[in-house]
Amino acid sequence: MTHRSRPRVHLLTGGPDWEQRQATVKSVPFSRRQKEARKPLLALMEELREAVERGDWASARAARSAAWGEVNRLADNLTTEERKHLWWYKRRIVAGEVRDHARRAGRG
Repeated sequence: MTHRSRPRVHLLTGGPDWEQRQATVKSVPFSRRQKEARKPLLALMEELREAVERGDWASARAARSAAWGEVNRLADNLTTEERKHLWWYKRRIVAGEVRDHARRAGRG
């Protein structure tokens, strides 16, 4: 039994900061099989990017939905960055739709 007045863990001064104690995570390159599995996802992400740049929100929504389907098919560790990008694209699509709707309402 450990007494509260004498804990087992002692934090001493003079040691490394918390940031220095944490191990640095090195990115591991994808294997050839992983790269092949990601090709359809990357093609859909490119299609999504082009649709958003054009302002074609219906196509962007369809491409985003297809990309999510592909992300769900793959392992989580293969799609970390793509998931972040898909959420970013969702916010961008919604903002673009709202902006376009406001422009149409202002003209009509």
